[in-house]
Amino acid sequence: HKFRQICRFLEYVEDIYQHLPREGALLIYDLCCGKSYLSFAIYHYFTVIKNRKVEMTGVDLKADVIEYCSGVAKRLGYRDLNFICGDINDFAPGTEPHLVVSLHACDIATDIVLHKATECGAKVILSTPCCHHELNHTINCPALAFVTEHSMLRQKLCDAATDAMRLKLLEANGYITDAIELIDPEETPKNI
Repeated sequence: HKFRQICRFLEYVEDIYQHLPREGALLIYDLCCGKSYLSFAIYHYFTVIKNRKVEMTGVDLKADVIEYCSGVAKRLGYRDLNFICGDINDFAPGTEPHLVVSLHACDIATDIVLHKATECGAKVILSTPCCHHELNHTINCPALAFVTEHSMLRQKLCDAATDAMRLKLLEANGYITDAIELIDPEETPKNI
């Protein structure tokens, strides 16, 4: 399942390639990178398939995962793919990235990713959220009680509303947005 998700994500990377600079090194951040399957795939895609110079950084909180990913990058000879262990709230990139990606950052971590990406002036942002618990735990709207009294419907409403708010915040920051399915919903519900 994860392999198909990564492959499909790369198709979207191909779709946005026209919006990236044609010359020079591409600066890419994978925020909340986790095990970095996406980081490695994107790095390979740009350096091997597109024959581009890439400076890529993955950031995540888990020290053991970052240590492992750093070792893999070194073994593969991916000199310009680096990993930082830390909170993305504290990540202070010195240069505006061309692309920020995030695959399945959990709950409000996606909001933090989007905030950080806009704050540092990312030209393109591709993000597939993981889960949407925050609004589900806090929604209190009597006018919507006919929906929210049913757990499954409440979750779907909160998922859609959260993603819609994220899109509107990106638009307010000057981005052109779209909500699309990553892969067939049967593969994963974490799909928008």
